[in-house]
Amino acid sequence: MIRRRRHARISPASGAAGGDTDALQTDVMRFMSIIGLCLMAVFALVQGIPVAEQGEPARSTQSAQLAGVRQEISAQQQQLRELQAELRALQAEKGRTQQVVTVVQQQLEQLAGQTQQARAVRARLAVQLEDLERQLEQGHKVLAVIEQESLQQQQDLTELRARLQAAQVQLDRSRKAIETLKHPPWQQAAKPVPRPQSSPAPAAKPPPARQGFVLRFASDAALDRLVAAGDVKLYGMSGQRAWQLSVNAGRPAAAQATFPGWFHEMSAATVPAHYVHSLEQVADDPGQSTLVWGVQLPVTTKAAITALTREQQGGALVILDDGQVTLEK
Repeated sequence: MIRRRRHARISPASGAAGGDTDALQTDVMRFMSIIGLCLMAVFALVQGIPVAEQGEPARSTQSAQLAGVRQEISAQQQQLRELQAELRALQAEKGRTQQVVTVVQQQLEQLAGQTQQARAVRARLAVQLEDLERQLEQGHKVLAVIEQESLQQQQDLTELRARLQAAQVQLDRSRKAIETLKHPPWQQAAKPVPRPQSSPAPAAKPPPARQGFVLRFASDAALDRLVAAGDVKLYGMSGQRAWQLSVNAGRPAAAQATFPGWFHEMSAATVPAHYVHSLEQVADDPGQSTLVWGVQLPVTTKAAITALTREQQGGALVILDDGQVTLEK
């Protein structure tokens, strides 16, 4: 930057020639500065022009450069078109993905609603199940009471039948005694009855059928199997004391228990010896003379016994190893 020199002012008394000289010097300096700036610009332009190879004109060099620039522009335009195609593909894929996401969200909302409904249904069913379980438990209790009453009535009926049979036997004996008193033996000897000649001798009457029922098991093994499975409970009772017999690891065992509320009496002769021996080891003095043996049977066995004894007067009730019952007359 060219700065204008400052000179001390010359008083007008020094004359007009001094002022003209200063003005001329200033103009010359400005002109030289402009020429220097122009030369610097031209020098910079000359340096920016590439040096052409020997034998090739400058126009060929510029054409080659222009062709290279055009080729690069074409390549960039091709790359731009490819990028635009990829962008359009990505936008299309984005649209499809958004549609899929929308469908999935709708399905998730439906599943959430169905899950909530299923939970409500499950809660309602759980409440109904609890009510049904309570009703079933109450029904079991009522059924147990009815079964107990039925067994008690059946036992009472059996005892009444036994008493009736005993009274019938006693009545027959009383009738025979009365007939004997009415017709003593000496009167029968004094008045012999003439035997008819033509009529045949009357046939002997068959012995009366056995009255009452006897309960026994088909074999000791059958009783052991049912006792070990818990289907049959075997008791030995004397007075107000009772012992329950069981089978543990194939060996019988006896333990003191509460007196059973009901039972079917068994004949002591049908009780296996190993149960009697087990009871003797536990009880100090079971009282063989007053010892009573009884069993509690499952519902199916009791129903079978009831069906078999409904229209029969007596016989032997035989319980098989599977709990089935047969009647032997």
